[in-house]
Order: sequence, then structure tokens, then C-alpha cells
Amino acid sequence: MRCHECQALLELHELPVSAGESGGLRVEIVGVRAGRCASPEHAPEPPYPDFAADLVAAVEAGDAFPASAARGWLRRRACCGRCGEELGDIPVGRGEVRARLRLERAAPLTVCVEGPVVECRECRLVQLHRETTPAGARGDAVLCALAAAGLAPAGPSRGA
Repeated sequence: MRCHECQALLELHELPVSAGESGGLRVEIVGVRAGRCASPEHAPEPPYPDFAADLVAAVEAGDAFPASAARGWLRRRACCGRCGEELGDIPVGRGEVRARLRLERAAPLTVCVEGPVVECRECRLVQLHRETTPAGARGDAVLCALAAAGLAPAGPSRGA
């Protein structure tokens, strides 16, 4: 591959840890490998063209992170994503969950999400509390973190 700006050959480098925030969530991405030319002014090239979209999909829609679920027809209530135990009166705190993601065409990377978490009394799983997180916040925070690393356009994906 070649740099889009100077046409020099790209070398594979691990980018520094990048972080982004959206909707009360903070996302850190560790271990992204990207192509870089010798010029420090040129932006790194993502591992492949759809890397940002695939990463957002893996974080937002996938089951990579432990997260609570909503159950019930008439009265919706938060339940543990692993064992199904009700989480109703357990206080929601601030914490972090992390996952090692493997995208098909990129080296494995680690994504850490800091936000509202709850610990199940039954199975002790610390998980994101979905009911207190705005829809799409994880994906928007990932895009902000990728933008900080120079791999995606700045700003959230929605509302534009």
C-alpha cells in the first residue's frame, strides 16, 4: 500500500492509545495497527477501507461486551445479560468493561468502555447498564476515538 498524500510505501505501525467520548461513555482503543509513511504530518491509513464501520458494528451491535438486557412485556426491567437475574434495586455505578476484538481483516485490538455499570448479585458479572446509556453512544464514542487516532472523520455518526 502507498500513502494517499505522497505515494510513499506504508509501514505497519501500532498507533498510540486513542480515546473518545459520547453520551456519558468513554471508549479507549488499544492495539490498532495502521499503515504510516515516513512523514509525521500525513494521517495513518486504516488496516482496510471499511475498518471504522466494522469496528463500530462490532462494538455497538455485537455481543463483545457484557451488557444488561431488558425483559418483560408489560413491565420492562433490567436483567443480567448472562444469568437473567433481575438487576432492579442494584445501584448503577461508573466502571469499565473491556473486550478483545478480532475483526476479519485486522490485527486483534482491545476496546475499553467506561460508563454506567452494574454487578449482578447472582453471577457477579460486571456489565454495562444499557438502560442508562443513550442509543448509539458506544458507536459514536468509537468514531471519536478513531478520529483522535486519525483514522475516521471527527464527530458522531448520527445527526449529520
